[in-house]
Amino acid sequence: MQLRTVPAREGLSWVKLGFIWLLRQPWSVLLMMSSYILAVGLFSMLPVLGGLVPLLVVQIATLGFMLASRKIAVGETVWPTVLLAGLRTARPRVRALLMLGVLYTAAVVGVLALASWVDGGALLRLLLFGAMPSAALVKSGALRIAALLATLAYVPVSMAFWFAPPLVSWWGMGPWQALFTSFIIVLGNLRAFMLYSIQWFLLFSAVPIIIVLLAQLAGASAEAATLLSLPVALFLFLAFILSFYASVRSLIPGPGPDVAAPPPSTAQEPN
Repeated sequence: MQLRTVPAREGLSWVKLGFIWLLRQPWSVLLMMSSYILAVGLFSMLPVLGGLVPLLVVQIATLGFMLASRKIAVGETVWPTVLLAGLRTARPRVRALLMLGVLYTAAVVGVLALASWVDGGALLRLLLFGAMPSAALVKSGALRIAALLATLAYVPVSMAFWFAPPLVSWWGMGPWQALFTSFIIVLGNLRAFMLYSIQWFLLFSAVPIIIVLLAQLAGASAEAATLLSLPVALFLFLAFILSFYASVRSLIPGPGPDVAAPPPSTAQEPN
């Protein structure tokens, strides 16, 4: 597989394509996300291991949303069942995808365990089991430091898993090879990913605040203004999820063995 290196500005085109694809089928994407949240929420209620369910299924869902983006890009209607597409491939690829889920869960738990050195495990219990930290711990700033440490430790994890789901399911790689390849791809295009990440950070940080300020200037209460910003935040999040596939088709040339060739990567979406 010959991998690509793209200019930093390509990261901005990935953001743009996420919005383009979302605007083509907003209700279908919203239905997909709602179905995913409902299903994960129900399974998360299971005793003992329920808190790990969202982590175990992230790789399956990521692949599903990437396939949804691809279908939207070529003009096909998407349904929530596309989220399970990774489980309907050849058995070795399904096993590899499930193994990615286990490895991702272990990696995230490891990141949170590292942060536990700072906060005694409060962040781990909060994110996995919904246990609220004490007011004293929050006031001490330990939780904030733990969150910063976990974020930094998660960066290499994100690099390794970014392309791993399509690499195992579409290109037939084993889990470890996919993780290594994904890390190398991201590392080789770090400037594009940095610009991509900065763009999304600015959008998520600034746009909801602007909506709240404009609503308050128009006379809305603080509560109503905050409520108005929620649909905007959801819109941004859905576009963010769809933009993952833009980086795949930009940096990994050619289709996987079982996937029709995706459209070429360009700064502008083809008609």
